[in-house]
Amino acid sequence: MAGNGTQPPRQVYRSAAGRAPNGAPGRTQGHGSARHTAPRSAAPPAGADPRIPSQRATAQGGGWYQVPPQPAPTGQRRARSVAHQLREKRRRQKRLRFFGVVGGILLLSGIITLLLPAELTRPAGDAAADTGADPGTVDRQLVAPLPYGGQQAEILSPAVNWGTVGPQRQDGEGITLTAAPAEQDALPAFGNVTTQWFADAAFLGDSLTVGYIDYDISVADALICAYTGASPNQIVNRAALTHPERGDEIPLDVLAAAQPKKLYVLMGTNALRFGDNNDGFLAYYGRMLDELRAALPNTMIFVQSVLPVRPEALADSPGLAPETLREVNAAIAAQCKEKGCYFLDLNAEFSDAAGALQADYAQPDGIHLTTAGYRKWVAFLTAHTPYDRHNPYQPGSEWYLSANLLDLLSDLP
Repeated sequence: MAGNGTQPPRQVYRSAAGRAPNGAPGRTQGHGSARHTAPRSAAPPAGADPRIPSQRATAQGGGWYQVPPQPAPTGQRRARSVAHQLREKRRRQKRLRFFGVVGGILLLSGIITLLLPAELTRPAGDAAADTGADPGTVDRQLVAPLPYGGQQAEILSPAVNWGTVGPQRQDGEGITLTAAPAEQDALPAFGNVTTQWFADAAFLGDSLTVGYIDYDISVADALICAYTGASPNQIVNRAALTHPERGDEIPLDVLAAAQPKKLYVLMGTNALRFGDNNDGFLAYYGRMLDELRAALPNTMIFVQSVLPVRPEALADSPGLAPETLREVNAAIAAQCKEKGCYFLDLNAEFSDAAGALQADYAQPDGIHLTTAGYRKWVAFLTAHTPYDRHNPYQPGSEWYLSANLLDLLSDLP
């Protein structure tokens, strides 16, 4: 056998005369010793094939004998032994890997079971006992039978009233009514743009807006339509007003010719200072917004609330009292919502705790602003803009995009 290092018997037959059956001179196996030669016989043994020349009898042959099996060489036995050992080693390794994988899966399953909440690992029949609920009432919380078989489905399913499935009239018990979030009246702060934002903007106002020219306030190349003593009724009536640099002009005509992308409006101090016709002022204010919208259909209109004044200015301007301005500004905010304009609560930005103009930003007359006041005004405007990724946000602002990013996004709407 191959396992014990012995070769299979070789059926080689030799004649009694020492020759092979084909007549060739014969030789005994193994150094010519007689002890390696099988007993001779007159007839070929069973299994001998006469068709094989070495097993065919000859005329000179006197008998047959069989050469005994020879042991395999030592080198072959060693190679077979090593191969057998390697096969056994591979089988042991396969068994070890199999048992290792099975053990790992079982260990991981146990860890996951320990980490799961108790509610997920508790049998289904214990749920009603933990909550103290009657199993017969659980079905009333369902809109359809459970899609599972078993005893629980048999208990719950028949009790469902299919006539009540779907929207039902509420009885008010256990229901909390909440109001929808109110839309903000004023445009909130949203990032910080640079003054380049005003490059395609225009300003319409009275003497407070004239200060942008007098103090050379930087708002890029914005068009300043500022006129001392101006009021909404003069804009509506297309009165010719005097510009500090350009002379007399009709504001609506100037704006219509320029078609700015943005328009900032601040007006009302002159018309409200005596407080004798606030309703008329608001009526003209609404008409002014209508005229501006008709002349500038593609323009974003930003309406700024009327600024407060110092307490000492109220002697000559009683109509600018804080309580009066609160009512008027609220009405202007309502008009903006109705007419699709942005409302900017500039009054709140400049008011102190009493509702008066903060002293740090007031001129001696208690009405007009200092240069610090104008810087504060511009900072407020640059922080209150509707979001657009194309806005020139200041570096460091959370909405700032570099030129490279803007170029990468240029193909997006």
